[in-house]
Amino acid sequence: MQTSTGESPNAAERGHAPAPEGVERASPYAYYALAILVLANFLNYVDRHIVSIVGQKLKVDLALTDAQLGFLIGTAFAVFYGVVGIAMGRIADALSRTRLMALGLALWSGMTAVAGLATSFAWLAVARLGVGIGEAAANPCSHSLLSDYFPARNRSAVLAVYLLGTHLGAAASLIGGGLMLSHWDTICLSFPDGACGIANWRAAFFVTGAPGVLLALLVFFMREPRRATAVRKTGTLRLVILELSAAIPPLTLVNLYRIGGMPAVTRNLIFALIVIVIATGLSLTVGDWPQWAAVALGVYSVSTWAGVLRRRDTPLHRLTFGCPTFGYVAAGGALSTVVLGAAQAWSAPYVMRTLNATPAEAGVALGLAGATAAGISVVAGGIITDFWKRRDPRAPVWIALIALVVPVPAFVMMLRAETLAGYVAAYSVFMLISMLWAGGFAALVQDLVLQRMRGTAASAFSLIMILVGSGIGPYWVGKISGLTGSLATGMLSVLTLVPVAAVLLVMGARRLPAETRERRLALARAAGEPV
Repeated sequence: MQTSTGESPNAAERGHAPAPEGVERASPYAYYALAILVLANFLNYVDRHIVSIVGQKLKVDLALTDAQLGFLIGTAFAVFYGVVGIAMGRIADALSRTRLMALGLALWSGMTAVAGLATSFAWLAVARLGVGIGEAAANPCSHSLLSDYFPARNRSAVLAVYLLGTHLGAAASLIGGGLMLSHWDTICLSFPDGACGIANWRAAFFVTGAPGVLLALLVFFMREPRRATAVRKTGTLRLVILELSAAIPPLTLVNLYRIGGMPAVTRNLIFALIVIVIATGLSLTVGDWPQWAAVALGVYSVSTWAGVLRRRDTPLHRLTFGCPTFGYVAAGGALSTVVLGAAQAWSAPYVMRTLNATPAEAGVALGLAGATAAGISVVAGGIITDFWKRRDPRAPVWIALIALVVPVPAFVMMLRAETLAGYVAAYSVFMLISMLWAGGFAALVQDLVLQRMRGTAASAFSLIMILVGSGIGPYWVGKISGLTGSLATGMLSVLTLVPVAAVLLVMGARRLPAETRERRLALARAAGEPV
């Protein structure tokens, strides 16, 4: 027997949160869709991380500081990924996810190629902004699609396989980018006349951006799984504008006026003024105004969207931003990604500067080590989490805690290594443990909400991860590096967040056993959900 949400009673008896499912058994087409989405995620991370391996060349050719480089690696991409991602989750829950994903893929790939034309920090920042906007469609659409293609019992493993594309893409960006930088003078001979006149780092952007435009066609024509709730009949353009107005100023004021009148607008303007004052103070104190302007936009947009969501979709708000369990695990996971992000974003520049590795040596060594270790970790972690979760619903959080704390010694050893081989060995151990949590955590977020909310829940979760992990981490490392003259000190400084993240994860784990199926449905009903 199944409930109206598609969940089996046994899941409830085991104490799991709601995990509505659209199918009992995955079809062959589901595995085809999984392969396409893994490939899209692969290109997602190739385009996202290519800046890391070409960063040292960018710094020299365009006279950038480490803080500016950190901004380009993280903040410029992350904030606009987050701001647009706010709307993208609900758009994905209402419109065709396959077509939305295809449009996003074409945009982020095209903007990666545009970065190859950059002549200044500002130009690169705008290109990275475009990459962030395009990639905002990836996780809400993909997570929601895969959760409908596959049954709940396989969800952690399936999402772990999807996330495998994350690490393969990051590795490919290092390997391919490193080889392009070191051997472009030879590689360019295989391209049309004139290619050898292009700078190697520019060529890296062009080559990594092109494949995504072609893959977008395959994604566009994928089948859209049937959903329990009908796709909204609102016109596409109207829906997009409506959702974007929930987070992007000054459209936010119009939205707030519609749902709360002048009192809501006044409160929001006061909040915006406070955010602007704080961001201005930080800019005057430590410099780097683009960083603080972007962070201010992210803070304002997320806070405003949460307020709009509370009025427009109270059940969804109650199960996400209004749920302490969701808040604790998301915040703990976000702080965990700062450490992981520091290792991934700055390892290539570190070994090139400190250990005198060539771009090819750095890219191939770090790329192969990272892909192998992270690939094993994320798939094994998903399988282990699915098995453990049958006995303990807190399993995803316990795995995340292990992945946060256990690899700290390996992180320290990375920065004490005196050879590239020593660094790569420690980096491999670090990645092998650090990525155990990815698939299980993604599935946990899906389990905490109802089926119609999956895209938005994935968007909210990704939003928090990206804004904190990428929006703060790379810049933080770069700023500390600039102030101290030591990139190692900058990277080590992020370890101060480990205890805070651990406490948040434990607080979330303590609440999970109470988040039974009945409780989640009761919370949704009490907030007005017709379930």
